[in-house]
Amino acid sequence: MSFAAGEAAARRPSLSATLAICTASQALATSSILALAAITPIVARSLSIYSYWIGYQVSLIYFAGIFASAVSGSLIKRWGAARVGQIGLLCAAFGLLGLATGKVPAMIVSSLLLGVGYACNNPSSSHMLQRLAPSRLRNVIFSIKQAGVPLGGVLAALSMPPLSEAVGWQWALIIAAIPCLVLGMTFGLLREWWDDDRKPQTLVGVGAVWEGQKRVWARSDLRLVSMLGMLYAAVQLSVSAFTVTMLVSELGWTTVQAGAVAAAVQVCGAIGRVVWGVVADLLGAGFLVLALLGLMIGLCCIALLWSHGLTVRADIAILCVLGASAIGWNGVMLAETARLSALSAAAGSGTLTGDVMVYTFIGVVIGPSAFAFAYGHIGSYTISFALFSIPALVGGVIALWGHLRSQSLVRRRS
Repeated sequence: MSFAAGEAAARRPSLSATLAICTASQALATSSILALAAITPIVARSLSIYSYWIGYQVSLIYFAGIFASAVSGSLIKRWGAARVGQIGLLCAAFGLLGLATGKVPAMIVSSLLLGVGYACNNPSSSHMLQRLAPSRLRNVIFSIKQAGVPLGGVLAALSMPPLSEAVGWQWALIIAAIPCLVLGMTFGLLREWWDDDRKPQTLVGVGAVWEGQKRVWARSDLRLVSMLGMLYAAVQLSVSAFTVTMLVSELGWTTVQAGAVAAAVQVCGAIGRVVWGVVADLLGAGFLVLALLGLMIGLCCIALLWSHGLTVRADIAILCVLGASAIGWNGVMLAETARLSALSAAAGSGTLTGDVMVYTFIGVVIGPSAFAFAYGHIGSYTISFALFSIPALVGGVIALWGHLRSQSLVRRRS
């Protein structure tokens, strides 16, 4: 190692600093894609559209994310994780500004831009953390970083409704873009240390995407975690996108009250991500924890059928448990991806994170659109949520099978 390289390595931000910045980036990326969902009733009245159309907007975001996620690994190798993370934050900022125009064509393009920005975030931050995280703490570290997702949901749910009532929904979206711009500039300042492993000669294209997918499908456990992410993500984004609308349209709550409960749901998701990460590290069994979460998600979705006859506290309790499970699974899944990536012939979990998350994005594209379709035909948000217990329970069975299979392999080797 040269003296300059050694000096750069010595000055590289610590694990704690990198974790804090990556968590903040995750929170802002998430708040940007949920900003419109938090104020759907207000925007729908302003634009004279149906509230449940928000499901199609969320799916549009993640449709763009599928393609961005597929090439993110190659982009990280070519440009560096910090540069890709910076691009993601700038896409989030300009996407929010585009939504603020209130013009449907511009909002469609902006939704695609938000999807690209969000897809850049996870692989880049995972790549940076994988270089610094000790294996014994991998689940906890990735779960803390992923706690930024529900924290971003909290930020959107608590800030967007009152901001919209105070200054109008369009100005609220403009204000939400400012932190994304600021943190994006911070990523640029730190690129010297975070991007010292980039390989500018790396090719980006269809061939690189195909190679990444071959790596995923070469291992049965990576195939399992990919399918699991698709099923759970379909439920998670439906919970995030439709909680406020369900409480306002079906249970008669005000937008601010519903936003407060949606924020509580996201807080429980943030706490759940850390708790499930600790449990997975203590048990040494990520798939088992993911199986238990699938059961919890399914039961909570079914329990919402009785929300009309329950007390307000009971409804909030069900939604909070749903948040802790339906939003709390992602950190354990990404930690499993990092662990399995290290066992594969591929180099670096940051690369395979993007390849695996293609299926997570597919789940999110399908989920909210399927929910909106179900509601359009059924006319009930609670029944639609009950139907979404099916992918959760199927995911739980897949995770349990993965756990039993891994235990069998361990016994066979011992």
